[in-house]
Amino acid sequence: MGHDAIQWRAGAESLIEHREEFGEPAHWATNMFSGMPAITISHPPQVWNLDTILKSLSFIYPALEYWILLGGAYLMFILMGFRPLASVFGAIVIGFSTYIPIIIGAGHNAKFIAYIYIPWLYVGYFLITRSDLNRWLAFFLFALALTLHLRSYHPQVTYFFLFPLATLFLYDLWKSKKNETTSVFLKQTGLLIGAMVLALAITFQLYWSTAEYSPYSMRGGSEVENTEGLSQDYAFAWSQGVGELLTLAIPGSYGGASSDAYWGPKSFTSGPHYMGALTFLFFIIGLIKSRHHLKWVFFAPGVATLLFSLGENFYLLNNAMFSYFPLFNKFRAPEMWLMASVFCFAVVAVMGLEWSFQQLNQKSSEWKKAAAIAGGIGLVFVFIGFQMLSFEKPGERTQLAQQIAQQNQVSPDDPRVTQTVQRYINNELIPTRKELAQSDTIRFAFMFAAGIILLWLTGVSKVSPSVSLGLIALIIAFDMIRVDKRYLSENSLTDASMSREQHIERQESELDNFISANNVDGGLWEYRALPLLSNPFNNAIPSYFYPSAGGYSGAKLGYYQDLIDEAFFAGPAGLNQGVFNMLNIKYLTAQGSLNLSGFETVFQTGQGAVLENTEVLPKAWFVDSVESLPDHTSVLQELKENFNARSTAYITGRLSEPVQKDSLASVRVTEYNANKISLDISRSEPGFLVLSEIWYPPGWSSTLNGSEIDIIRTNYVLRGFEIPPGDHELVVTLEPSWYEAGNLMSAGGTVLLFGAGLFGILLFVRKKNVF
Repeated sequence: MGHDAIQWRAGAESLIEHREEFGEPAHWATNMFSGMPAITISHPPQVWNLDTILKSLSFIYPALEYWILLGGAYLMFILMGFRPLASVFGAIVIGFSTYIPIIIGAGHNAKFIAYIYIPWLYVGYFLITRSDLNRWLAFFLFALALTLHLRSYHPQVTYFFLFPLATLFLYDLWKSKKNETTSVFLKQTGLLIGAMVLALAITFQLYWSTAEYSPYSMRGGSEVENTEGLSQDYAFAWSQGVGELLTLAIPGSYGGASSDAYWGPKSFTSGPHYMGALTFLFFIIGLIKSRHHLKWVFFAPGVATLLFSLGENFYLLNNAMFSYFPLFNKFRAPEMWLMASVFCFAVVAVMGLEWSFQQLNQKSSEWKKAAAIAGGIGLVFVFIGFQMLSFEKPGERTQLAQQIAQQNQVSPDDPRVTQTVQRYINNELIPTRKELAQSDTIRFAFMFAAGIILLWLTGVSKVSPSVSLGLIALIIAFDMIRVDKRYLSENSLTDASMSREQHIERQESELDNFISANNVDGGLWEYRALPLLSNPFNNAIPSYFYPSAGGYSGAKLGYYQDLIDEAFFAGPAGLNQGVFNMLNIKYLTAQGSLNLSGFETVFQTGQGAVLENTEVLPKAWFVDSVESLPDHTSVLQELKENFNARSTAYITGRLSEPVQKDSLASVRVTEYNANKISLDISRSEPGFLVLSEIWYPPGWSSTLNGSEIDIIRTNYVLRGFEIPPGDHELVVTLEPSWYEAGNLMSAGGTVLLFGAGLFGILLFVRKKNVF
């Protein structure tokens, strides 16, 4: 029951309800952030592929996925020419680096599933470029791996691993020119490109819809700040600290994941990117001694992605990348780059392990020099773990002083506050942090020494190479899994019989129950609520029970985020009732009754209170006047103070004719669902109708009595319509252009993919029969 998996299920409730009721995919989520494209939560069901079987076996997640990851990593190392036990070592490092169980525990399922196919991409690549396997079968395996990776739909993982994959391709291009085998490489490149085209065709629907949505999302920029992409402050949050890189070797050196013990520069963390003490040992040996032709091909992108993980802590590089490199400014949480770093460094470590045992088999003493150098570097890390760490979080003293001063109503500079902070840090925080760091430093030293001792025992023929390799594999597994269990243990598990729905429904409060029972208007549509009691913009659980103006998403609509940041809590009362009125926000939850004009407490328990907005507007209404402003930023400014949504609407264009008041005008919603809204309208004068649905141009169209009319962006985030005199039916429908075409492309591509695979198997069998 990972956090993000539960948040996803809560946010997907309106999509699931629509599909069950109408038998079609919902393209619009009505229950989060006042409405948003469904693809921000969940894409429509995809055409069948092998991962469809995996999803049907979700009751054994993540065991099956883990075996796919470990098997792919093992085969990748075998194809690179490493011996089996060295390949087992590498697979363990790639599979059990600490960040992987951390993301599983957090419910980042798409991220994990995207990662499990990365080794298989290398397998397919190596089969095409470095094996005698028939080209059809190699083509199929690469195309299948890429298809499954892309279908897992985590563009950030895809983007990050493009760097090491592109480095490998560029190396092979250079090598082909050097060896004058360009014609062979071009044929191989043709197969790679063909496989990529096929995989993209199968997943075209996913990425077409993403490309369509991207300009409108938070990751497309902000109109208020006049930026493209994420803001740097937001994108560089969770930058890895320079000193914090020590956790790659000593996991507890910066306090792990505990809110009190963690003292790194991030606001908090779920745990380190630990890659194992023995991995570090053999990484050093591989770096200084291995002559494997792909060493620098993996080391270079490993270093590059490590530097990217520093984010704002290596501003010179990352600011340039953020400003100029394509798509770099679309992603946040730079520490995630370490996924690619650890993957690449694991390959270099296997090269070091392989080299060491080659030297031992040849009775060479070169391994002793390498082990001595590695041991010296290991001692430096031990010294750092014991003597060089401050165990104090940046700005921690100031923050604690402010908290204590506020509680005691004194100045933060008061000597008593300073003394209290000093005692708390020295007596409570530092001892805990120091104990964990030094404990893991000792652990690192023992593991490191165990690796060197095994090399020595093998060198003096006390232990056979195969036994030594097996022990090294067992030690790295023991080391990494023991650390992993700090962040994903048996205590993380829940009863297998409990569904996500049951888990969410157990969290329903009496306040939620009251709102869901009272927010329906005429049985067709529901008012929205803003659950201030439960962190409204970082929690999707309330949206499982009723439509919310909040929710949980890292890629919500950019202009809706602007509205939250600039206007939701503007005005003297701290709550902008004009904005709440136009968004159909009928209910607020709060800690207790609030003395706010226009709000009445209608339900109260020991958990809190429900406040009703007595001036909330219906789903659609006519305004008395429309004001045209020069740009949308000006519109947003008008919403901040004394905004009366009932009487005035703000747009940026010009209407075809002036709006006139009509006291007898009427509008009634006759149909309302995720993909279609119908309204019956009557008025005697030209008017302007505001529909309390979030403006989003792609796929939405509207007709008035069967004739298409414009949907006008109104009040920064809503939809408006010019309505002539008379009786009318207004129909607003959502039909994304990518849906049907994407399904056809996916079906056709899938047939071609498995057709190529069957043909490859046929050729393989015939070859075996011949020989």
